[in-house]
Amino acid sequence: MKLEQQVCSLELAKRLKELGVKQESLVKWDTLGEHAELSYGYSTYPGLVRYAAFTVAELGEMLPEAFLWEGVTQVGLHCGKYTGGWHVYYKSAGKRIHYEDGKTEVAARAKMLIYLLENKLITFP
Repeated sequence: MKLEQQVCSLELAKRLKELGVKQESLVKWDTLGEHAELSYGYSTYPGLVRYAAFTVAELGEMLPEAFLWEGVTQVGLHCGKYTGGWHVYYKSAGKRIHYEDGKTEVAARAKMLIYLLENKLITFP
């Protein structure tokens, strides 16, 4: 499996950074103008902009096991594969309250984290 399939896309990485997610990841998207590539380690190249390219495991650590939504604690983060990709969702009283889809598990997890942050259902210190 290619590294690009194991980390969130540059587009999702940019949105997570905009939402204030700490840029602590094993892999980074290094961008310079229109050029972007994945890298490891530290760089001080002039003009280089870096975004954390979060892995499935890193996103799994950030997604909460439970959160409060409309006065009810939502529990049970679920991930599942289907023919076209992956679902990530939370359940409460046997009902799905929100789900995100992605071609890869990492994309679905990143989209869920973005949804929770954009809707102020969770915050990071």
